[in-house]
Amino acid sequence: MKTLFVVSGGDAPGINALLGQYTRLAAAGGDTVIGAVGGFPGLLAGDLIPLSLDALIPWMGRGGSILPSSRDPVLSKDDAGPRIQAVIQQHQVDNLVLFGGNGTLRHIPPLLTEWGLRWIGIPTTIDNDVPGTERTLGFDSACNYAYQAIDGAMTTAHALRGRMFMVETLGGFCGNLALAIAQGAGAHAVLLPEFDYDDAWLAARMKAAVEQHGYGLLVLNEEARNAKTLVQTLPEATGIRMRDVRLGHAQRGGVTSHIDRVLAADLAAEAYTALKESSASGTLIVRGGRVALQTGVLPTVKIVPDQTLYNRINGLSS
Repeated sequence: MKTLFVVSGGDAPGINALLGQYTRLAAAGGDTVIGAVGGFPGLLAGDLIPLSLDALIPWMGRGGSILPSSRDPVLSKDDAGPRIQAVIQQHQVDNLVLFGGNGTLRHIPPLLTEWGLRWIGIPTTIDNDVPGTERTLGFDSACNYAYQAIDGAMTTAHALRGRMFMVETLGGFCGNLALAIAQGAGAHAVLLPEFDYDDAWLAARMKAAVEQHGYGLLVLNEEARNAKTLVQTLPEATGIRMRDVRLGHAQRGGVTSHIDRVLAADLAAEAYTALKESSASGTLIVRGGRVALQTGVLPTVKIVPDQTLYNRINGLSS
């Protein structure tokens, strides 16, 4: 059996760990693994490389992906299907494992099925916004990266009292990442794109935190309202100095956490077993803490963060 790996969309910690775990299983079973260099554009160009355990071992704990990705929508072209089928036949590929987030796993699998390809989707995004799964690969690592930055800022918060600290996370238009980090870090307030807020409430909330605790910690998603201007407007409204920490894309490249390494191992084992022992295609999801194969395409459902938790962090009534 020959498996082709394709990374599509954003990278995330855990990809390299899964590549290594799957390659280990394939080698033990007498199978081979190759990877597309540059996502689907690389696949269309026939830019495929063999993957070996010896080459992957030094990468297994690193964030990002040893296989470059792409967001180029090349599969929308009329000749994409025949070209991919030709490459698959030329390289004698039996099945495809696809790393991707919500957009990738909703739009690409139906095309792969239409073109007669067997596939397994791996929910891979720090945003944790893929429908049907409790956790996506990379989410835990991104949270841990944020805690390192917040813990560093909090040393200053305790040494130099009387300041507000604003920490901006990634997450796109889904607030799950910022919400989880706010909860784990003990933030005084959290702002998400899904829920609006009152400016006067936020100023009063942060001012009260500084008066009571000596500092105020605000965590916000990059797409929250006024995310780019709060660093000026909130100090003006409160009379308190603000320190601004923006994690940016470094959050994708952090060290792969223990939880993501274990998840990568579980996903690799389930993917290899599914491809080796059945003819089904589908996406691997985490449900009740266990990895399972959900056949067919993912539902089109917008993921909404837990508003009860949002209200609790912000001291709002439900």
